[in-house]
Amino acid sequence: MADEVYYRLRDVLDSIPNGFPPTNDGIEIQILKKIFSGEEADIATKMKMKFETAEDMAERTGMDEAHLKKKLKEMTDKGQIFGVTIGDAAIYKLVPFVMGVYEWQVKRMDKELAGLIERYFSRDFGMNFHATPPPLMKVVPVEQEIPRTSVVEPYESASRLIENGKAWAVEECICRKEKRLLGKGCDNPLEVCLGIAPLENFFDTWFWGRSITKEEALDILKKSEEAGLVHQTSNTREGQVYICNCCGCCCNILRGINELDLPDSVGRSNYRAAVDPGLCTSCAACQERCQVRAIDIDSVAVVNERCIGCGLCVSACPAEAIKLVRRDEGEIAYVPADEKEWMKKRAESRGRDDYKELL
Repeated sequence: MADEVYYRLRDVLDSIPNGFPPTNDGIEIQILKKIFSGEEADIATKMKMKFETAEDMAERTGMDEAHLKKKLKEMTDKGQIFGVTIGDAAIYKLVPFVMGVYEWQVKRMDKELAGLIERYFSRDFGMNFHATPPPLMKVVPVEQEIPRTSVVEPYESASRLIENGKAWAVEECICRKEKRLLGKGCDNPLEVCLGIAPLENFFDTWFWGRSITKEEALDILKKSEEAGLVHQTSNTREGQVYICNCCGCCCNILRGINELDLPDSVGRSNYRAAVDPGLCTSCAACQERCQVRAIDIDSVAVVNERCIGCGLCVSACPAEAIKLVRRDEGEIAYVPADEKEWMKKRAESRGRDDYKELL
């Protein structure tokens, strides 16, 4: 049948630990048909999650090498796969739907695709994705609010993640753009999603993002904090290549908490907010600032179990009645070392390891 290649691609993407689950009404197939042509879908089903040149892939699959070189470059520029040129070698690999294909549709996103993805995320994908540990992303707290006595790991410091990069870019937030296309969402800044690369000048010729300096990236962090946006990056100790700056009304990660009532949809930071009731004036500034409804106001502000430890409430408090404190060790979730370990643990949670066939 004509759609058979899209079902094959769906199954390949669902075999990746991140997941891309089937639905009863086939909405995930409609999404793939919006993003991939039939030929592009077929090529993607034949790709691996490890880097290959077009020559290597042609030899492995029997496909025409010259045509494959052309198509792989086109698919990279459409955000369907990942590709990079190092020296004279162009190498490519398959990526998950999230984080990967979805985020890279930011320049191609239209109202129809936004509507399809909104339905899929709010139903089948969201429940499947957010209910499966470990979470994809981890909160990075506002740095100035971390207690001075704390030993801060590199993955707990947004500025250190940026300092450790060699190239930087900024792009529009795909979640916020999607919601605005549907007449929803908020007025928070749009161009705040940061890319970080370990290669100099990486973003100068890549399809995603506008190349910026390290200083500009640090300034975007500051402006995002001022706007009340939550910093999030990959839930690993090493290998961070992005920092998202997120709001609770648009972010498809934070919406897992707010709309699906799945508090573990994001990796909390190693800190939590604590209120000094003797200083609190019940002004509710912290409550208004919180992106996940983690603060209740009784006679004073009370932090509930939804706290993700972002620190935004601390900077909002005019009475300095709230601060970040390090969680007890029993509350701190294990953070996988890198993407490889994250995928292994995620695959174990899903009870399947067929992704190994893609390696």
